Amino acid sequence: MPQIDLFYDYRSPFAYFAAQRTSLFTDLGADISWQPVSINALINLQVDRAPTADVLDPLCPAKRAHFMADIFRLIEFWKIPFAPPAPTPPVCETAMAISALLESKGIKHAAFRNCIFEAVWQQQRDVENMEVLRNCLEESDLEIELNEQSIREGKDILVKKTELAYSQGIFGVPTFVCEGELYFGADRMELLSSRLL
Repeated sequence: MPQIDLFYDYRSPFAYFAAQRTSLFTDLGADISWQPVSINALINLQVDRAPTADVLDPLCPAKRAHFMADIFRLIEFWKIPFAPPAPTPPVCETAMAISALLESKGIKHAAFRNCIFEAVWQQQRDVENMEVLRNCLEESDLEIELNEQSIREGKDILVKKTELAYSQGIFGVPTFVCEGELYFGADRMELLSSRLL
């Protein structure tokens, strides 16, 4: 069975698109290992800044405009459910910390991951809100104590996982790694799936 590592961050619309299209891999028998990383930390590491420093926008105005236009082109092309997030851009640090903590403990949390992606990119819910996070955990039948200590632990794990991923060549999300080959972007999923045939 092919193994695919999928590096993601909830705040990326392209990671959300990838999450909506994983049947391209699973229908071919691939097993997906979801790897939480921080986009902000990856951006900082690329310019030799501390992973937890404030992030400077890496995109020039023309590239930012193209980036935004591309999101809506892909939504239309792939027929993916979508509502502009609120707030914009979405803040997903705590949700990512929870996923990193769950992943580090070996706790399966696909339902939570799906709930967060949908909350951000379909339902316009603020996933930095503790009530929203608790609701997603409840809906996913997960029990984890959310407090300052557990969230801090999750954030520390997320930074360490991101630093390790960056040292292995991961520079953005979504990134897929299969048999040592790296594929970056939701629009590379067909290319990777063709290699699985």
